[in-house]
Amino acid sequence: MRTLILLSSICLAVILPSVADAKKQKKEDTPIDKLSCKQISGRMQVTIMELRGFKDRNQASALSRGIQTGMAATFGNLSHGADPQGEYASKIAELRQHNQRLVDKNCKSYDLDAELSKNEIDDVPAPTIAPPKKPKAPAAVSPAAPAQ
Repeated sequence: MRTLILLSSICLAVILPSVADAKKQKKEDTPIDKLSCKQISGRMQVTIMELRGFKDRNQASALSRGIQTGMAATFGNLSHGADPQGEYASKIAELRQHNQRLVDKNCKSYDLDAELSKNEIDDVPAPTIAPPKKPKAPAAVSPAAPAQ
């Protein structure tokens, strides 16, 4: 009887979080083309701070990722963390897309390689690349004065 109760408790502990996560509806993010320069820069700052030092961190072993993937497939839990290299690459691609959007909007943009290579936790990323200068319109030519 104890074994049955113990197994039932374990199954509930594994299944209930995945059911709760499935019920949560994630709020849709605002499309990037509707964001201001300040909002895009803020999102980029947070993402850069999350990604700094990724290459220096100890990664989970292939065995543990395999077990996690199998458990996620069996019990329906989230597969977050099963492919850290893929997640890192997609975040970098997203950062590059946001950075290009800043350039397109004529805002200051980030030097992503320099910002990601920094390891200081207190060093808040800031856009450092000035927007491209627009060519000046030629000066209006005033009409010649009428001859008298």
